[in-house]
Amino acid sequence: MKSLSLLLLAAAVTPAFAQTVPAVKSGLNYNRVAVGYSADDLLKGYNVTASALLGNSIIVSGIYDDVDTKGDLAGLGGKLSGFGLAYKFNVGPGDLAIGYSYKTGTVYGDFDNYNASGLASAEQKGFSINYRQAINSQIEFSVGYSRLDTLIGLIATNGSIVGAEEVDSTTNSYNIGLRYNITKNLDLSLNYAFQNEYAGGDKFGVSVGYNF
Repeated sequence: MKSLSLLLLAAAVTPAFAQTVPAVKSGLNYNRVAVGYSADDLLKGYNVTASALLGNSIIVSGIYDDVDTKGDLAGLGGKLSGFGLAYKFNVGPGDLAIGYSYKTGTVYGDFDNYNASGLASAEQKGFSINYRQAINSQIEFSVGYSRLDTLIGLIATNGSIVGAEEVDSTTNSYNIGLRYNITKNLDLSLNYAFQNEYAGGDKFGVSVGYNF
């Protein structure tokens, strides 16, 4: 699966770099607010995201998640929030953005599968490269790669500490996305990230956005 995503990334980016004529601006819009749902092997929940283009090249973004845990750790809930900062280049018919992201949050509650309560805190940061291009006036696609550093601390207790675990890992994430512009201002977007269990596992996301 990772090989497939790497091929998609190469197929999109290589022809763009190969062009020898000056590129025409892509015209892609980065001013967007959206509500969505996402899920991976560990978490599921709803989110609010926003992004804006400052000047011609700087993209700033933010996200706020309301999440619940899944699987063996089901029963915990909490909030996550984060931001992103990227610099974009016009590359052929699309845009290539290089950026940094940071996300942190805490979940807590009573485990569904254990006679215990839990508290988990997480922090994730990473560098990314992403290519985005319009296929026509309504459909866009994106492919990208991120190098993620994830730190998770978990404590379980039933009056005294019965378990504690810490995960500190650096992993690769490969993502693909598809956006359908319903109108000039309204879109439906789908995203899928291929990543290992230390980053939460493969992640699916869907959102409805307003472009301004």
